[in-house]
Amino acid sequence: MLPPPEFIRETHLIGRGCREHMLDSRHYPVLRNAPFIWIGISVLQPPYRMVRLNSVHSHLVASVDGRGRTLVGGRSVEWQPGRVLLAPVGVHHAFEIAGSSPWTLAWVFFDDTAAAPALKGRRPELIDVDASDFVSTIRLLTREAAGAAHPAVMEALVTVLDASARRLAGTDVVDARLAKLWCAVEADLAHEWTMAEMASVACMSEEHLRRLCHRHIQRSPASHLTHLRLRRAGSILRSSSQTLEWIAHRVGYSSAYSFSAAFRRWSGVPPSRFRRPGG
Repeated sequence: MLPPPEFIRETHLIGRGCREHMLDSRHYPVLRNAPFIWIGISVLQPPYRMVRLNSVHSHLVASVDGRGRTLVGGRSVEWQPGRVLLAPVGVHHAFEIAGSSPWTLAWVFFDDTAAAPALKGRRPELIDVDASDFVSTIRLLTREAAGAAHPAVMEALVTVLDASARRLAGTDVVDARLAKLWCAVEADLAHEWTMAEMASVACMSEEHLRRLCHRHIQRSPASHLTHLRLRRAGSILRSSSQTLEWIAHRVGYSSAYSFSAAFRRWSGVPPSRFRRPGG
């Protein structure tokens, strides 16, 4: 079945009356914990149409209020509140506002690739599901970011949003053995963790640990260990005045120099700038 004519050309039509409350991972690195690249709430007014012939990222979009249309199975389908669009990476996505009333959407874009997709399947899917927790968490995150932006609160909300999004998407629940491992690691980030030790805590072989980590979190065990260390360091930087030397040893680095170099690669900025983002 051929798509409707309005959905066959790459289009980014956003009317003047449209409003968005958006966070991106460049300004809010905590989003990478999920990993999200963008999240937000959009209040759309006519005219609005978005057509991506080959989407660069997977995204999950909940209709909150108003009406729209989206492309599913080659045809235009009505999209009303109570329905969520699962839009995988690398495929044709299209949606537009229907009627003259505002249309409100809550959404996340995953920082993924076709080789390691965040969503199952190779076609967009519109599902009937209660997305109220997902929507509420996005609202809380955008409000926190606009206000105190406390690192611990932001990190907790991103964790909740990630769980909510993945439940809506029907992606695999993280293996209980991995949960046990990462709880142990986060409880002692200063420890010099080896692959053999991590595999032992998870009660599996090193090779199986690698496979499960790539399946569930799209990272190697070593990369995720680094991510957890630097994520904790970011929280400490934003919430305390501890020295870099103290933070480095607290999260498993031998010196402030090696910590600073790793942190800059992870966040894109040196620790001093991350601690004072307006400075």
